[in-house]
Amino acid sequence: MDKILNRISNLILLVTIAASYLMWVVGIGTKTTSFIYVNSVYLLAAAIMLVLLLKVKELTKSDWVLILLAGGIFIFYSLTSSLRHSNRFINASIPLILLFLLCFKKTKFTKLDFGLLGGITGVSLGVTLYRIYTELPKLVPANDIWKNSNKLEAIWINTNTIGMTVLLSVILLSILIKSFNIGYFKLLVIPVYIAGLMAIWVCQSKASLGALVLFIVIDTIIPKKILKNNYVLFSFFSLMFILGPVIFYAFSKSDTLNLFTGRERIWAEFFEKWFSSTQNMLIGMEPFTASWKSLGTHNSYIYVLGNYGVIGYILIFSVLLYFLGSNLVKKTPLSSFQISLFIGFMAICVQSTMEETLLANYWIPIVYSFIGLALQKLENGPVSDLN
Repeated sequence: MDKILNRISNLILLVTIAASYLMWVVGIGTKTTSFIYVNSVYLLAAAIMLVLLLKVKELTKSDWVLILLAGGIFIFYSLTSSLRHSNRFINASIPLILLFLLCFKKTKFTKLDFGLLGGITGVSLGVTLYRIYTELPKLVPANDIWKNSNKLEAIWINTNTIGMTVLLSVILLSILIKSFNIGYFKLLVIPVYIAGLMAIWVCQSKASLGALVLFIVIDTIIPKKILKNNYVLFSFFSLMFILGPVIFYAFSKSDTLNLFTGRERIWAEFFEKWFSSTQNMLIGMEPFTASWKSLGTHNSYIYVLGNYGVIGYILIFSVLLYFLGSNLVKKTPLSSFQISLFIGFMAICVQSTMEETLLANYWIPIVYSFIGLALQKLENGPVSDLN
């Protein structure tokens, strides 16, 4: 019975990931994808509830504490919603992330599940690449496609969204390919990397391109044995979560620091509004939109400060650090698979300095599957690969 319940739980988690990819690969203009997009919070919440119900007998005291914490966060921000001019979708994001990670922590993926995940990710990447190389030439002259001056904002959906889809699928697929450790099978990551870099380049998604390059360099060049104890990775995440807002504030106030994206102007206006009220700083304010154009914060960390305040910022990133540092408590070394997953999440965190990826409800299943899969391996002991 336990195996059956685990199989059902795994399939539910895989469906959430597939649905998340489907929206961006197909576009949100169809009835199905539009329905998923509009109801993403409810669908994800239902999936999480189903998995936790299936695993209710396996929940420990610490798991129940996390569930109560998630519920408390949702209630707190729902009660203060009118003060912050917020909505239930924003209020639900942090609780959904915490509970989604708990779902992964309580399940155990088998080789079949990893194969299905690889298939979902591979199909997503393949279809996205096909659409880019067949639809882009219809919108941009052939001579301009590879030029850095290509300013196309959308193909079938926003180009930054396409770039993010490619980034996530390339990173996850490459990690899965290498984890199977089957002869020359690992060499498939080379064409995957090349195709991904080319696709993101033509989409002109600079944040995703930089994140993918970072992942490839660190995951390929730095010996895994240096990262096995996790102190280096954990220190990076800690510094990024703690110092991130300070760095972004410095950029917003500097006349010499320039990201060449216009983000500094957005952040400067945000911090001016945020610092104007103690309430804004503690529990958040109304969702930010730039005064000169309909633009959000374009930064996950600033987004958290804006919508949840310092209290919400501490809550979400403290829990993430708890999960990211799980092996330090257990004093177990990370496997190469886990290290790559954490490096993948690191790349996502870097990309999130330019987009609101970390807190977007429709990205949660893919983004947090990196931590979730690593937690599964922590729960079941260190392994070198999937074999």
